[in-house]
Amino acid sequence: MADGITTPVESPNAYANDVDLTNFWKAPDDATRANYLLKLASNRLRLLGDDNAVDVDARANASPAYFDTLQWVVMESVKRALQAPLDGQPAESFQQTAGPYSENIKYTNPTGDLWFKKAELSAIGLTGSAALYSISTSRTDIYGS
Repeated sequence: MADGITTPVESPNAYANDVDLTNFWKAPDDATRANYLLKLASNRLRLLGDDNAVDVDARANASPAYFDTLQWVVMESVKRALQAPLDGQPAESFQQTAGPYSENIKYTNPTGDLWFKKAELSAIGLTGSAALYSISTSRTDIYGS
């Protein structure tokens, strides 16, 4: 444990860094936080790849276009997370009216979560991981013969 952050011995690299994010969107206010979120988003894609039997790192190494698309997906996710302010209301729009008391708030990403859109996951081949399982709570198999 270094500086209060626990890391595995061999931590995988992020698909993008704060310089990439600056070129893509804008310079982040906190480069350390941005790099950490980029790493978390990259690792989340690796886990989604494992769930879909896709070796994301191998595909990224084999195809520059796939790597660029991975960077785009990671940076889009981090961009959404960074747009949520740490010290204020994370609202895209806020409207108030004095009489007869009206208020309208549209939240962007209220908790600053890292998430991926379906179109982004589809672009890198990480769709279709849904599975349906059932667990019987009955002592006998009610569907058997």
